[in-house]
Amino acid sequence: MLKTAFKVSAVTLALSGGILTAHAGGLERSSQDFDILFDDGNVVETGATFVTPQRKLKNIRGNPFPVNPVPDQNFGKPFDTEVDEGKSYWVPKVSAKFQLTDDLACAAQYRQPWGIDTDSGINNARMFGAIKQKISSNDYGLNCSYRFAAGDKSFFRILGGVSYQQLKGEQTKISPLPLPTGLAYGNSRLDVDDSAFGWRLGAAYEIPEIALRASLVYQSKVNYKLEGNVDIDVAGAPLSFTTPVIGSVATPQSVEFKFQTGIAPDWLALASIKWTDWKSITAVSFLNDGSQPFLGRIPVGSEVTSLDLYYKDGWTLMGGVGHKFNDKWSGAATLTWDRGTTTGLTSQTDVWLLGLGANYKATEHLEFRLAGAVGILTSGTLDNTLAAKNGGSQFGSKADFGTDVVGGMTLSAKYRF
Repeated sequence: MLKTAFKVSAVTLALSGGILTAHAGGLERSSQDFDILFDDGNVVETGATFVTPQRKLKNIRGNPFPVNPVPDQNFGKPFDTEVDEGKSYWVPKVSAKFQLTDDLACAAQYRQPWGIDTDSGINNARMFGAIKQKISSNDYGLNCSYRFAAGDKSFFRILGGVSYQQLKGEQTKISPLPLPTGLAYGNSRLDVDDSAFGWRLGAAYEIPEIALRASLVYQSKVNYKLEGNVDIDVAGAPLSFTTPVIGSVATPQSVEFKFQTGIAPDWLALASIKWTDWKSITAVSFLNDGSQPFLGRIPVGSEVTSLDLYYKDGWTLMGGVGHKFNDKWSGAATLTWDRGTTTGLTSQTDVWLLGLGANYKATEHLEFRLAGAVGILTSGTLDNTLAAKNGGSQFGSKADFGTDVVGGMTLSAKYRF
């Protein structure tokens, strides 16, 4: 009787892996997963998650300038002290799984694993740290599973996969420029990118008859050598500067344990815990890789700009239940806590998220899923002045933020053949 609950797991996984991961700590928005490999037959799945964080920075202060000193940028006017920092975004995903033999299955997957998209505007003291920041990514992966019988009714699986990832980073900010003629200000634009490979390895144990499954997966870090340019237009003057820059960063390794089991006819309970090594990312420096000193003062090999993050480790805990109502409909509810990764330089504090979802089986081959979630972003203070615990700048600022709301929705479709 409990075997029917096994199919409910797809709904809860859509909740926990769709919306929460898309607004998890650090830069994480999505990740390669092995869940589709446990489905029967050949399967194609596509979907997208929409996330709308309502993070508002308040009481922005601490910058040495009481008014805007930049020509053409509200010159001489007092700075705004409040700003909406977050922007809404979409996270798509596509998976295609093929059952190659009774025991061997592989899936090709597309994800967007890393991302940031913030815009704090041009008339507040934060503009010297970042007006706009955008990190985008693509991950093209192949995951495989090989199953061994571990008894009359149980199985053991070896899981493995590789990915080709692309990462692009963009940042716009106001930069004070120590020109020979005196202090000026420029609109500084950083644009860098690179591509690299990553891998993952894991194992799973399952007893399909009672809907029991436990899996443990390690995902490797991915090393990037980011190359691009910093372009600066001097405010109020027909001057511009460009220099090629180079920087390196490794996206973090992670370990995730997932567990599910049937607990009554047509009822499923599940839980997961994930550790992500965000503390490995401190400051990402971009060095002058040009043939001559930048602005006549920054030597080749010296830092032109940097992204100061100084994260701490991320932990994500999720628990939930699923229920099959009839042959057409099933539903699920989850509660997730994601520990914030900020050490004071960003507003990425703890996230609590409640998710509800439904699965509709339209035909024997086609089903649809809709999941919604609402949660809170906990309050705190950020500080990237010289007094900050990590990093910091003489042109940095401080800001407070209260308990804010985050919402999201995931819609997906799955076809079996």
